[in-house]
Amino acid sequence: MILEVKDLKTYYRGASGVVRAVDGVSFQMDKGESLGIVGESGCGKTTLVKSLIGVMGSSALITGGSIRFQGTELLTLREAQMDRIRWREISMITQSAMNALDPVYMVGDQITETIHNHTRMSRSKAREHAAHLFTLVGLQQKRLQDYPHQLSGGMRQRVVIAMALALDPVLIIADEPTTALDVVVQDGILKQLQTVRETLANSLILVTHDISVVAEMCHRVAVMYAGKIVEIGLAETIFNEPAHPYTMGLLNAFPTLESARGELISIPGFPPDLSRPPQGCRFAPRCPFSEERCVAAEPPKREGSQGHIAACFFAERSEEFRERSKEQATWKMTSSPAIPAGKVPRKESGEAKELLLELCQLRKWYFLRKGIFSSLFGEEDKKVHAVDGVDFDVREGEILGLAGESGSGKSTVSEVITGLQQATSGDILYRGEPAGSGDPKRRVFRRNVQMVFQDPYETLNPRFSVQQTVMEPLRNFNLGEREQRLEMVKEALQRAELSPPEQFLHRYPHELSGGQRQRVAIARAIVIEPTLLLADEPVSMLDVSIRAGILNLFRRFRREMNMSIVYVSHDLATIRYICDRTAILYLGWIAEIGPVEEVIERPRHPYTELLLSAVPLPRPGGKREKVDARGEIPDAIDLPNGCRFHARCRYALPDCGWEGRDLLNMIEERRRIVLEAGEEGREEEDRILKAIGKIRREGLDALLYLNGSGVSSDRIIAYCDKELMREGGRTIAQAVQRWEKEEGAVRVVFTPQPEPEYHPVGERHRVSCHLFRNGNTHPLSEFRSNETLHPEVEP
Repeated sequence: MILEVKDLKTYYRGASGVVRAVDGVSFQMDKGESLGIVGESGCGKTTLVKSLIGVMGSSALITGGSIRFQGTELLTLREAQMDRIRWREISMITQSAMNALDPVYMVGDQITETIHNHTRMSRSKAREHAAHLFTLVGLQQKRLQDYPHQLSGGMRQRVVIAMALALDPVLIIADEPTTALDVVVQDGILKQLQTVRETLANSLILVTHDISVVAEMCHRVAVMYAGKIVEIGLAETIFNEPAHPYTMGLLNAFPTLESARGELISIPGFPPDLSRPPQGCRFAPRCPFSEERCVAAEPPKREGSQGHIAACFFAERSEEFRERSKEQATWKMTSSPAIPAGKVPRKESGEAKELLLELCQLRKWYFLRKGIFSSLFGEEDKKVHAVDGVDFDVREGEILGLAGESGSGKSTVSEVITGLQQATSGDILYRGEPAGSGDPKRRVFRRNVQMVFQDPYETLNPRFSVQQTVMEPLRNFNLGEREQRLEMVKEALQRAELSPPEQFLHRYPHELSGGQRQRVAIARAIVIEPTLLLADEPVSMLDVSIRAGILNLFRRFRREMNMSIVYVSHDLATIRYICDRTAILYLGWIAEIGPVEEVIERPRHPYTELLLSAVPLPRPGGKREKVDARGEIPDAIDLPNGCRFHARCRYALPDCGWEGRDLLNMIEERRRIVLEAGEEGREEEDRILKAIGKIRREGLDALLYLNGSGVSSDRIIAYCDKELMREGGRTIAQAVQRWEKEEGAVRVVFTPQPEPEYHPVGERHRVSCHLFRNGNTHPLSEFRSNETLHPEVEP
């Protein structure tokens, strides 16, 4: 046993009194074990792990309990003694990588400083160790010279992981390490963390709200609620046989690709105020199975097999509760407010629906300012291709999802549609008519198109009451008289399930929870009864327990108000839950668009397959095929040749757009692999790679400079052509137009390639991919099993 926590209590002093953030927590960990801690925001997860290393903040105080680490009681140690424990024995990966790194120091210096300050290692040796750590977490060693702002979010998080590993700690604490990252980047980070743990045999505490990540990463799971651990046990037991109603609610509320086929559960109510915690079971006010004794007394901890503990009076009835907890009716404390009569019902799926919105070759470019020297020497104008030729339509009563990684253009598309940003080119048609600018048609369009934003804490004016906030659109469009407006506000609040509305009218944003704030934002958007609603990541910042309630709202609006919705999200599970169709965006371009079930079950574009493969399975021990992401999304300023996804695609053909930058990346990656493996058995390859000095791009070409080490240009050409570019079945060698020998260099010439055309693969289903240009409509899974489906392409 390396860690034993007994009856730990950490309280915060606040204006409203003492907040019991952690209130009597006990657990233990063995060496090499991984423990996942899950629960809603405010349940005490982060305070608990910060208490372990004593970094809670000035207003926090540990008032009781014990923390024994490798036999040493940490709570009795002085600060200087704790400093020797932190980083050396217990390290922490924080949630926000950008805030964890000093913006004015190179990342390599920050790791070197950590190593040098905690050991007697010289700076040169510390630098070598930092280079080794970068290799371990999948970063090129040249990145040691970069500043944090020069790295992507995923790279910054890898740097923080490298810092946490710098002193080879026994225990690593990871506090929401992938919360702000895309699913593809998250998958890479977690895979790297798992590999490192297996290599170094560290123990891990993983704090997260993502239940499926815990299922894949952790041996044991602790479920926290209102400062207490309500259930703890083996991951298989917690996921398959939960004994506490709160755990059952979390599992049923969390959207996964599998659960999205059915109904998601929304846990009613909100966690209690921990400055005035309720008597008895703290979950009792929200529990559908609670009885009088649950409110009167704290429940005992019932222990089952293999260390499974649940704090519930009815643990022996858990099998019955598990079945009942799957039904939304079990959790519904009050019935949903009915939509007033007179609204247009949604058309049946068999009826033809009219087109409501059409986007035709929509583009949004951001032109970058040129400096004095750039202007003098006539450099070409640079621009960010945020949205670059997007086409799609939305029918009445339809929900269309926009999915993709950060930087794919999802949010920009929605902001251009609503007029928050001006399109660079292209057309937006509303009911077949252009949505003009500065004319009556534009005002009609704005009246019928509203938006719900991602962050409920930033989208509401803190000086406006709920009534003022929701009434503002009515004033802007001069709808109704004062008395009528108040009734319309109440009706909108009821539709958003803020009932009774009189309880919310005079509240201000700071008096509302995150979920309530988002419902107010939704009420503001629907109060003028728009025909089209754009929802930009509306649940990404909300707890899992209330996400389902917000998603169910959108489904109700579509069903009962005939409202069309464009739903933006990186979460394919929520898209599957509420959308009819989905468009997969990559680098400002739609890679695939079609019926949501068809896209998810039988993806056609390799990028869609990559997104789906990166989604964790919500089952402990579940196996999924992981697709190598091969890097991150390219720079939107300097777009790739041909298909924008070709460098990351495992199906890429010779004419998909290979270019000089791809060869340069292969050489750099090969250098890293050879350096990591050592020179044994690779002396010749190492000699060739060292003979290639500076590497430069000129347009699509690659220019390899020779450093005069005696390796001939013919040998370098043979290595690149016959070995490097054909490794793993790569087709880049066939894409080379010619090799040119220049004085002291080798030029590799590539051919410009067009963007892949769209090919129909089903009803309202099209894909931009060369694999389908010969009339193929098979899903990618069949391409992998039947090589004859691959189109023949002349190199």
